[in-house]
Amino acid sequence: MTYSGKSCFNQNTKPLSFIYSINSKPSNMRKIVLYIVILIIAHFSLTIEDCEGQWYQVNLPIASPIQRIQFVNQNTGWLIMYNLNLLKTTNSGINWTVATDPSSRIFDFQFINDTLGYGMGTNTSGSNLLLKTTNGGYNWTTMQSSSSYALGGFYFVNADTGWVNAFTFPTQSTFMTTDGFQTLNPISTGAGGNPATIYFFKEPYNGGLCGYMSGAGYLWKTTNGGFNWTQLIVPSAFSIDYFSFINKDTGWVTTNFQNTLIYKTTNGGMNWNSQFQIQNSNSLSYIFAVNSDKIWCGVNQDYLLVSTNGGVSWGKQFTPLNSNGGVYMYDTSLGFAWSGIQLVRTTNGGGPITAIIKLISTLPSSIELKQNYPNPFNPSTNIEFQIDRTSTVELKVFDILGRKVMDVVDSKEFIPGVYKVNLDMSDKNLAGGVYFYKLTVLQKDGRKLFNSTKKMIYNK
Repeated sequence: MTYSGKSCFNQNTKPLSFIYSINSKPSNMRKIVLYIVILIIAHFSLTIEDCEGQWYQVNLPIASPIQRIQFVNQNTGWLIMYNLNLLKTTNSGINWTVATDPSSRIFDFQFINDTLGYGMGTNTSGSNLLLKTTNGGYNWTTMQSSSSYALGGFYFVNADTGWVNAFTFPTQSTFMTTDGFQTLNPISTGAGGNPATIYFFKEPYNGGLCGYMSGAGYLWKTTNGGFNWTQLIVPSAFSIDYFSFINKDTGWVTTNFQNTLIYKTTNGGMNWNSQFQIQNSNSLSYIFAVNSDKIWCGVNQDYLLVSTNGGVSWGKQFTPLNSNGGVYMYDTSLGFAWSGIQLVRTTNGGGPITAIIKLISTLPSSIELKQNYPNPFNPSTNIEFQIDRTSTVELKVFDILGRKVMDVVDSKEFIPGVYKVNLDMSDKNLAGGVYFYKLTVLQKDGRKLFNSTKKMIYNK
C-alpha cells in the first residue's frame, strides 16, 4: 500500500493573467501590479505552512500515560490510557473526547471500522473479559469472561475472525474465533506472553493465514492461521521488544540489552540483518513500517528515528518531547508520537529527516557555519557548523521570500565540537530553487552568540 503526501504548491493553479489598455493611466497600472503582488503573497501565505513539516503538541482532556493508538481512517481514531480511559477523535487527532471511562475497565482494543471494535478488560471481581462495541466505543458488551486465564493480546483480520493469546499456569495458549468472540476454540499452545502482540495478514498464503506474535522477549511466526507457531531466532537479541511487518516476508524488530538494535528480515524471519545500533540499553521502542521504504522508530530521546529507504540509512526527526517512546503512523503523512501523558501529532510526515554527526571532539576556537555540500543538490546535502562552548543551536531553512520552511535543529543543546547535519529534502514537497539556511547560537540565558545565513540551491 502506498500513499502520497499533499503537495505544497497546487500544480493545477492557472497562471495569473490580466489585460490592460496601452492607454492605461500609470495609477491604474500601479494598482494592477499591487493587486498581482497581493495575490502572489496570499498564495504563498496559504500554502507555505504545508511545507513546514513538524510535530505539534496535542492537548488531551485527561492526563494519564498513553498506551496505544489506532486509526481506521484519516479522521477517526482511538487511544487507550494507563488509567483505562479510552479517548476518541473524529478530526484526525486535533481534538479528543472520552468514549469510555475507567469504569468499563478496558485495557486494550482494536477497531475494524468506525463503529465495530473489540476489547480486553477486567471486571470488579477480577475476571478477564473479551468485549465488543458496535457504536464506536461508547458502549461495550461482554462476550467472554474467564477467571482462570490471563489475557495477553488479541487481533482480528475482519469483523468475525480473530485470535486471542492467554495464559493459565503453566501453559500459554492461542484461541481462535470466527464469530466475533461469541465462541473461542483453542488451537495451539506454547507461543505468546503477557502481554502479547499479535498481527495477521488478511491474504492467505498457501491456503493459510500468515501471522506474527511477540511475547516474553520472543517472536513467533505461523503460516497456517495459528495452529502451529515457529520461534524465530534473531542474532544477539537478548529480548525482542517490538516488531512491524509489511508482508509475510519483510519486517523489522527492535531489541534491547546492553546495546539496542534494529534488525530487518526479507525472508520471513529466517535471516536477519542489523541496520541500526544505539550504545544504550532500552533506548528503542515502538517500530512502525508504513511501506517498504518509510519506517519510524520510537526512541527514548528528543527525536524519532526515520528511514526512507527500508532501513538502509536512518535519520532523526526532532519533536517537542524529551522522549518519544511511542509512535503510530496511519500513513506517510498522519502520525503520532508520545511519551507518558504527552502527545504530538504530524500531518505531513514529521518534517525534515536529519543525521547529525559529531566530526571531531577537539575544542574549536570559534563559532562557524560552513557552506553546504554538495551545492546545488538533489535531494540531500550536508551542512557543517562548529561551536566553541555548550550552546543552544537553531538551524532553520527559509525560501526565497524569507518564509521558514523547516526547522532542521530546533533549539537543541550542543556541547563544543564540529558537527555535520545531513538534510534530506525528498519528503518536503518543496519546489526546486534557491533556499537559505540560518544558524543561530544562543547562550544558556538566551543571549545571541552567533547568527549566520548562507544560500543553497535545490535542483529538483
